[in-house]
Amino acid sequence: MSRVYAIILVVLITVGVVTPVLAEDSLGSLEEGEKAFLLGEYDKAEKIFDAVLEREPNNFILLRAQANTKIKLEKFVEAEKMLNAILAMPASTGRDIRVHTDAGILEAELVDENVMAVDESGKSDDAFSQFLKKDHEGPVPHYRVFLKKSGKMKIFRKSRTRIQFSGIPAATREKVEALKTEVMKKIIATGREKPELEMVVIPEGCFQMGSEVGDPDERPVHKVCLSSFKMAKYEVRQKFFQTVMGYNPSQYVGGDMPVDTVSWEGARDYCKKLGLRLPTEAEWEYAVRGGTQGEYYWGDNITGKEANFCDSTCDLNNREPNITDGFKNSAPVGSFPPNAFGLYDMAGNVSEWVLDWMAINENYYVMGPEKDPQGPRPELDTCSGVDCVGAFSITQKVYRGGAWNQGISSMRSANRKDAHFQLKADGAGFRCAGDLKS
Repeated sequence: MSRVYAIILVVLITVGVVTPVLAEDSLGSLEEGEKAFLLGEYDKAEKIFDAVLEREPNNFILLRAQANTKIKLEKFVEAEKMLNAILAMPASTGRDIRVHTDAGILEAELVDENVMAVDESGKSDDAFSQFLKKDHEGPVPHYRVFLKKSGKMKIFRKSRTRIQFSGIPAATREKVEALKTEVMKKIIATGREKPELEMVVIPEGCFQMGSEVGDPDERPVHKVCLSSFKMAKYEVRQKFFQTVMGYNPSQYVGGDMPVDTVSWEGARDYCKKLGLRLPTEAEWEYAVRGGTQGEYYWGDNITGKEANFCDSTCDLNNREPNITDGFKNSAPVGSFPPNAFGLYDMAGNVSEWVLDWMAINENYYVMGPEKDPQGPRPELDTCSGVDCVGAFSITQKVYRGGAWNQGISSMRSANRKDAHFQLKADGAGFRCAGDLKS
């Protein structure tokens, strides 16, 4: 045995270990879990993150890392729970942290959490260290923090340091919300629920369409008579739209939430695939009124219990500050009472595309037929080619009813709005209709 190996053996027997190992390291660390994740060893990463989360259940960095791991393992429901746990945490106004060290807890501000530096904490002047130390592993991830008490910068190795945020940064919250949206869409996709066609037969009849106290495009009030038709009881749910169309454009995701931010073309195509169609504008207003002639189908008073609109919790400038309907954004379909025909959410939640073009260059209310009006240019399904030359009035489709992002007046039965037929407007959804023979 050579003299060098003899020295090493004596030191090993005396000391018992070659390099210092923290008790925390033996149970795994964020760094080890991240390495396993990057190597595609998702089962291993999941176990490591679980072990660390037992010690640090409120560490949003760990929760987010584990959520990403669950997504890779297609455990979407578990991933959603972890993301919800993060979003339930208070928002941080800065990057204030508490650094847990052997010497105690240090108040600090996180400057950088991805510093690659050589860990020199194990350096020694011991005569035997040259025989014991391995080749250095190279730069490893560190936190760089500003220590408030000393006023100095310091770096801490990630795998050997536990930090605690006072809350989650706003930028992190936005990323987690976006990730949750994608996770929820994956949950909907795994369900692949086929559409339930809950159609209500709307009896034939006549009514006075429009309003003399509303916007100019609601005048003149005129008589319209309609044949009996059928109309969906609910706005189209996301779980049905995503199954049929293979995508989900919605901002506020949930299987039983109405599909929103959908274009007129997307709405038309969905109804076509089910052998249905969009309602005409006249059908829609006749259906929302349910035999009433007032500005709102439930009466004149608005308490917040009638429909979903931009209430006191809404972030937009058109909010009604004195009324709360219970929902900041869109609500699950059927959350409010139906109208006289048994149709839900006709006045609010999401606005609804109808079949008609908005006749900007002509007053269709004056020129249209009294019996079953189909709107201007009903033969023109979409605007393309020579049909569109110089015809702005046939690029705009009508949508009806209020929405979570619109004010109270938008819930009036006669209120009309329009948008480009390919625009995915915020808060725009739809429901299908059909002829009784279909």
